[in-house]
Amino acid sequence: MTRPVRQFVNVPPSACSETRSEDNQETAMDLRQREHIETVVQATTYLPPPALPADRATHDAVIENSWRRCVHQYGLDPSRMQEARILTQTRLREHQQRIDDFARIARHGLESLYAQVAGLGYVVLLTDAQGVTVDYIGDARTDADLRHAGLYLGAEWSESGAGTCAVGTALVTGEALTVHQADHFDATHIPLTCTAAPLFDSHGNLSAILDISALTSPHAKESQGLALQMVRIYAAHIENANFLRVHHRDWILKLNVAPEFVDVNPEYLLALDDSGRIVGHNHRARRMLESETTGPVLGPVVRDTLHARLEDLGRYVYRARASSAWSRCTEAAACST
Repeated sequence: MTRPVRQFVNVPPSACSETRSEDNQETAMDLRQREHIETVVQATTYLPPPALPADRATHDAVIENSWRRCVHQYGLDPSRMQEARILTQTRLREHQQRIDDFARIARHGLESLYAQVAGLGYVVLLTDAQGVTVDYIGDARTDADLRHAGLYLGAEWSESGAGTCAVGTALVTGEALTVHQADHFDATHIPLTCTAAPLFDSHGNLSAILDISALTSPHAKESQGLALQMVRIYAAHIENANFLRVHHRDWILKLNVAPEFVDVNPEYLLALDDSGRIVGHNHRARRMLESETTGPVLGPVVRDTLHARLEDLGRYVYRARASSAWSRCTEAAACST
C-alpha cells in the first residue's frame, strides 16, 4: 500500500501579505457597502424624512432628495448593487450622432480641462441629455479599472438607471454638483468621486453634461471644491463656444460687469436678429433676463429689455455706481458681429 505524498509549495511571504491585504480591503469595502445600504434605506423610508440635527446630517438635501427619487420615483432598490452599464458600439454611435456638432465644439474644452486635472487622477466625460457618455478622456494605464467603474465611453449615468450620481443628478436638477463617495445611491459606486455641470444650448435646453471623476479620492467632500469650480468654468467656455457657432450670422451682444474683460471673457451673451429681437442667450444671460423680466426670454426686442435702441448699444459706457447687476452689465456692453 502506497502512502499518499504530501506536497508543499513555497510561497514567498510577500505574496501572503499581499493576499491578506487584498482580503482585508475587500472585507472593509463589503462593510462600507452594507453600512451605506442601511443609510440609504433609513433615509428613504419616511416621506418626508425625519429632521436631523445639523451635527447628525451626513448628506445634504440635494443628495437625499435624489435618493428618494431613486426609490419612490424610479423604483430602484438600494440593496441591489449593479455594475456600470456600458452601451454597445451600435447604440453608442446613435447617441454620438445626435450630439455630433456640439461634441466637436466641446472637444477642445475637454482636452483643456483634462490637461489641468489628469495628474490628479481624474477622467473627463461628456454625456448627452440621456446621461450616455459620448466622449471621454482618461489614462490608458487604468483603462480596465475605469471601464469596470463606468468612467468610460458609452457608460450610461442617468439617475433613473444608475441612481444618484453627478451626471444623472445634474440632469435632473440643472445644477452643477459633486457626488462624492457615499453620496452615490448604488453602493457599487461609493469609491468614486464625480463632479458635473450641465451644458445648455442657446435656447435654454439642457443638452449635455461635463463631468470629471476619479476612482479614488480623499474622504472629505470638501476636497472636491476646486474640481467643482473648474467644471463650472469649462462648462461656461464650452457653452459660449457653441453659442458663437450657432449664432455666427446674428448680432452678438457681449456683457460683463467688468468692461476690461468683456471681449476676453464675456459673462453674458445675447444673440439678436436684424430687427433687434433676442434669438439666443447663454445660460448666465438667461438667468439674468429671467430675474429682470416677467415675460418670455426669447423674442422680445432688446430695446424693451435693455431700455436702449440697438443702434445705441455700442456707445454705452461703464458707470461705477450703477444700481443693479443688470445695469452694470449693460453699461459695459460691447457689440460685434
